[in-house]
Amino acid sequence: MKQDTTHAEQALSHWLQQTDCSREVLFDIDAAGDWSYRHEPLPEKYARLFASVLHCIEGRHFLLTPAERLEVSVREQALVIVDYRPQENGGLVLRSSIGTEHPLADVRQCQVQQQGIYVVLERGLTARLGRACYYRFVDEFLLPGEGSAAD
Repeated sequence: MKQDTTHAEQALSHWLQQTDCSREVLFDIDAAGDWSYRHEPLPEKYARLFASVLHCIEGRHFLLTPAERLEVSVREQALVIVDYRPQENGGLVLRSSIGTEHPLADVRQCQVQQQGIYVVLERGLTARLGRACYYRFVDEFLLPGEGSAAD
C-alpha cells in the first residue's frame, strides 16, 4: 500500500488533533521577541528551551511535544534576529534575541518588506531582523558599494 503522507506530516496531524493542554494562553512573545509565562518575564534559558518546540501552523503558534500542544500568543514574529555570521558556503547563521541559532542557506531567503527584513525559518517560524542587524544587513547585502554582496 502506498503511503500518501510522510512521517512528519503524520506526526503534525497527530499534534493538531490533540486537545490543548490548557485553553488559557500561558505563553506570550512580544514585539521585541521577549517571552513571558502568565504575564511574567520568562528567563532566557527557558525561552530557548521552549523555542526549540515552537511551530507556526496556518498563522498560529504552538509549543508541540509528542504528548502536548499549547498555543502561544505572538505579537509580531516569534523571533527577532540580533546578529548573524557568514558561513563558508555563502549562507549565514542567524542569532536571535534569546540566543537561538538558525542556519540560512542563502541571503536571498531574506524578504525585504516596507516594515522590515524578514526570514522564514524552520518549523514555519518567521523572524524579523532587529534594528542594528537590519542596518548591517542593508549595508552588507543591499547597498551597492565597495565590499557589498550586492555588487
